[in-house]
Amino acid sequence: MVLMILVGRQTSLSGQDAEFSQFYHAPVYLNPALIGFSEAPRFTLNFRDHLPAFNHAFISSSVSYDQHFHDINSSIGLNIVADIAGNLLNTYQINGVYAYQLSVTDNLYVKTGIQAGVLYQTINTEQILFGDQINPAAIVDNMSFPTNELPFENTSITKLDLGVGFAVYNNDFFAGASFKHLNRPTFSYTGVQDDAVDLEIRSSIHFGNTFYLNDPFMDKYQLYFTPTLMLANQGSFSQVTAGAYVGRGAIFGGIWLRHALKNSDALIFMVGVKEGIFRVGYSYDANLGKVQTAAGAHELSLSFDLGQTEYIKKRARMRGNQECPVMFR
Repeated sequence: MVLMILVGRQTSLSGQDAEFSQFYHAPVYLNPALIGFSEAPRFTLNFRDHLPAFNHAFISSSVSYDQHFHDINSSIGLNIVADIAGNLLNTYQINGVYAYQLSVTDNLYVKTGIQAGVLYQTINTEQILFGDQINPAAIVDNMSFPTNELPFENTSITKLDLGVGFAVYNNDFFAGASFKHLNRPTFSYTGVQDDAVDLEIRSSIHFGNTFYLNDPFMDKYQLYFTPTLMLANQGSFSQVTAGAYVGRGAIFGGIWLRHALKNSDALIFMVGVKEGIFRVGYSYDANLGKVQTAAGAHELSLSFDLGQTEYIKKRARMRGNQECPVMFR
């Protein structure tokens, strides 16, 4: 059973978004501008099992669709996210996404994106233990003690959710930023303003560049190295994730260090395979935190990009369309 102890009415709480270590393999979730890199549909699935030793209580999953429409220089997408936190606080999001593409030069593009949708959150009151229900004499938690806290006015809340983003890219380079929850949805389950929980704006800045380590005219498969960096902030929480992808042919992998303001959080290892329209990646977060537990996280990403068919790629070349960075193919 997951327990949440609330002591007094002055306790300040703030929510945080679900997070994927393979953030570039969840592009629609990361940034509304990172959509529509081909004129055919792309479908992406992400699954994260965080702290699996705790009975798989923290699960995040995402499914998305995106596609570009050449005639109107626009891309559309849809993203659905479920974040299960210990069967106590469950958050669900559905967002429609739109991005407009501009050609700065023959080989440099800019996309601006917006997202709008609904954020639905539920709380399981049967899993909550308040501070005045603890029996200090027995030094045990005793759910038989009644609480003097105000009852919950409701157990589910639905809010409007808005966000924006932009990206600059060519074949090798990409950079972008996104800002989620611009309207800062407020949640209060008791109806008392002092208990209100604001979902803070989540901002992220991300960029990278691909370097090729062999001659593509002499070797059938290109060997590439892509260092990446992402800075993220939400409320009082900030972190940086730095590392690199490396790949050749169908095989790719990478390693990253995720670091919070005061301590290293995790070392992330990833390996994957891509062939034709399919791409699958697996990653593991090795815990580097001060609390040494059987922590960590398993994460799986799966992509079906119909734009990677030979027919679609040939049509794009005939139009002189810009190919997306190797990171998003």
